[in-house]
Amino acid sequence: MFKKILSMTLAVAMIMAVSGVAYASEDSNAGKSLTRGAASLVLPGWGQYLNDELDTKSGKIKTGTMIVLEIGGIVTTILLGTLVGYPVIWVGIGILMFNHIWSAVDAFAKVPIGPEVGMKGETLER
Repeated sequence: MFKKILSMTLAVAMIMAVSGVAYASEDSNAGKSLTRGAASLVLPGWGQYLNDELDTKSGKIKTGTMIVLEIGGIVTTILLGTLVGYPVIWVGIGILMFNHIWSAVDAFAKVPIGPEVGMKGETLER
């Protein structure tokens, strides 16, 4: 049994040694999408800033809308909490929850496309 396992391992190792190897460049964005989504979950607009979406007009409008919603949600929560009370305070909290989730999902989805993939030294763009 040991000889069969050893011979199979040796055969697979020889096949792998002569076949081409695919590689990904070191500057991949694989871990960045989660980081940028988490940044926007904490502070709406931060992930959009990290994604360089402020370079375009639509990115500026979207991020500005997120900032206005955040300020409006904070003001609404404070006013309703002090003037009206408990059940109505959820209107302001709901605005804040919507804004944070929208910003995080948008930043996570809009991360620039990942690494270049190459085979045997030829670089291919995805």
